[in-house]
Amino acid sequence: MKKSIDGKVINMDFVEGKTLSTVGYDDESKVLAIEFTRGPVHVYNEVPKNVFDELLKAPSPDVYFDEKIRYVYKNRRVW
Repeated sequence: MKKSIDGKVINMDFVEGKTLSTVGYDDESKVLAIEFTRGPVHVYNEVPKNVFDELLKAPSPDVYFDEKIRYVYKNRRVW
């Protein structure tokens, strides 16, 4: 699924999480987009590509997000 976020079209992948619904990454701007199951979408800035790759492969995307992303990268809600 694709979503337009801040004027960029980002391919979003579904993840098996309780709080995370879909995640996407823009290589050019190093932006990680996360859509939560309750609806809001947040973008996380200056995220290395390997962090996105690890999130997709994590046995629990929710735990990986809490431990490696949530409090590490600046973010803002886009919608």
